[in-house]
Amino acid sequence: MTIIDFASIIVAIAVVVAAVFLVTAVNNLNNTLAKLEETASHLRSEGVAAFTELRQLIADADAELDKVDIVLDRADQATTAISETTRRTHEAVQDPVIRTLAVASGTGRVARKLLRGRKSQGRTAAGQETINLSDSSPSGGGRRDAALPEGGSRRGRRKS
Repeated sequence: MTIIDFASIIVAIAVVVAAVFLVTAVNNLNNTLAKLEETASHLRSEGVAAFTELRQLIADADAELDKVDIVLDRADQATTAISETTRRTHEAVQDPVIRTLAVASGTGRVARKLLRGRKSQGRTAAGQETINLSDSSPSGGGRRDAALPEGGSRRGRRKS
């Protein structure tokens, strides 16, 4: 046996080992590819189910959001109506209430004036004069029902 024969045997054995290695690698790759296809199919079916469920959840949420929008619109309308009613009620009630209070205040003043007038009849003889109701001005220039000393000044008698 010569070196060429020996080298040929070694090359043949190396080619057989390489071929066995390549066949084993291709077989492993084929098994891995089959598992990958199975996993992809499983993920696809779960993904489709998840997306279907997600679409249903989105549709439900959208329907609930529409309901909330309707409720908010109605609440806004109610708030606007209440605000308008409050404004109109305030406008309608404010002036009559103020007038009623003014009449009540004036009536109270007249009553006090009449009562003081009866009590102070003795004082007018002592040199004091009282204010007549017809002299009251609507500008509200102070207390109109108090008795003034001679000379008409609240600060005291005038110096002559």
